Amino acid sequence: MKTRKINVLAIAVAAVVLSACNQDKDPVKVREDVAKTQAEGKKDVASAQADLDKQRAEATADAAKAKNEGTPPPRDMSKIADAQYDVDKAKADADYDTAKAACESKSGDAQKACKDQAKAKYDADIAAAKARNDARQHGSG
Repeated sequence: MKTRKINVLAIAVAAVVLSACNQDKDPVKVREDVAKTQAEGKKDVASAQADLDKQRAEATADAAKAKNEGTPPPRDMSKIADAQYDVDKAKADADYDTAKAACESKSGDAQKACKDQAKAKYDADIAAAKARNDARQHGSG
């Protein structure tokens, strides 16, 4: 009889634990997490943008120097292309992280579908960023 009570208690505890896993997160906590994730994303994008601006300024200075010296301007734009890719990737990362945080407001299949949709968008954004980078690296962008 004692074993039966322990088994019933274990099943009850397991049911409570499992039901807690399937409950929606507190909306206030989700909003806080989304806001925090957005702020972190904006910081990362700003950092990548600052590097891109630096690369562009250096390229402009190199072109001006070449013009003053009467030599052809440098044609290597790979640093600018890579910096632009970093900005595009930082934006995609920020959007994805924010979307995943927002998905926490859902539960079960709805949460899984939300996260799957966010991942699909992220994958598409990264593929587009890579394609643009490849085009820039080869001088057609």
